[in-house]
Amino acid sequence: MVKNHFHASGRRVKRRDVLQLIGAGGAALAAASGGRGRWSAAAAEPDFATLDAKSFYVEPSSEFAGQQWTIGFSNASETNTWRTALREAIEAGAGLYPNVELLITDANDSPAKQVADLEDLLAKGSHGLIIGAATTDVANPILERAQQDNIPVIIVDRLVTSDKYTTFVTSNNNVMATNCLTYLCNDLLKGKGKIAVVEGIPGSGPAVERNAAYDVVLKDFPEIEVVARQAGDWSRASGQRVIENVIVANPDLNGIHFDGGEMALGGIQALRAAGFSDDDMKNGQPFLTGMDNYNGWLGAIEQGIGKFTMLHPPRIHGWVSVQTLVQALMGQELPKLTSLAEYQAQVMPDNAATFYKSDQPDDYWAL
Repeated sequence: MVKNHFHASGRRVKRRDVLQLIGAGGAALAAASGGRGRWSAAAAEPDFATLDAKSFYVEPSSEFAGQQWTIGFSNASETNTWRTALREAIEAGAGLYPNVELLITDANDSPAKQVADLEDLLAKGSHGLIIGAATTDVANPILERAQQDNIPVIIVDRLVTSDKYTTFVTSNNNVMATNCLTYLCNDLLKGKGKIAVVEGIPGSGPAVERNAAYDVVLKDFPEIEVVARQAGDWSRASGQRVIENVIVANPDLNGIHFDGGEMALGGIQALRAAGFSDDDMKNGQPFLTGMDNYNGWLGAIEQGIGKFTMLHPPRIHGWVSVQTLVQALMGQELPKLTSLAEYQAQVMPDNAATFYKSDQPDDYWAL
């Protein structure tokens, strides 16, 4: 029995079609749901409380079970805890198969090192690869070689410019960025005010996709003044640094959107240091929105300090990456896009307790 926890269309698509599914398709989903850029899943939400690596386990075929396999995971970095949780999930998923050896590399956000890492993983006899790309084009030469050698490759989280991979496992960054920034501009600020946007790592796939969505959203709000759009690296330190600088020049800021929850926690620290109390932020001075399910950020939302986020679950990305790679190694045909949109729940103060783990530290990722 194969437990399919992702939506598969069963058809082959090219990279431009993946972009349409993620981009225009996300916009279509948003429009179909009504309201300005709002999207919600048509299907019932998964039971988030019960999901773990075993939820995505694939029963091995006799042929798969009778062989030894080596798979390689090339991680862009572990400079933020999202990518650490991704690696832990891949370890947990691969660990369910006693005949699978997992090799892991960390590129430390260096494209040159990631190329060397990937070459090393192939040299060590990897039968399949999972790649979290440092930049959109870093893996292209390896993807060409892997395709020639019939080595399946799972791209996870960060889109690449080549289409020579097996499937792309991802949340919908367009939908997530559109919903979260729209909630700030429309629902909280009613279309008027001064905001700042703290973006992700320049050149990385998610940042490229999200920044494009921000551009589209902001065109719909001519009375929203964007006083700063600055890049961070999805770490708490970068969020704190950016907001320290922005709030000095703009103490009357009405809203801040963070491209990641870990950066949002750093931004909250900066606001507190600048004299903003938790009650100020609860009352919208300024309003705070962000993205993902970093536990400390979920806690801030439960308290009412943060107002809105959507899950961007690293562990589900990791578990599904292993699931799809095992399926590919067993000869199953996969869609070019493996969407995790059904796991992108919207979180606000009234439902944050469902996802926040009060007995865990800020940097914990439950999913």
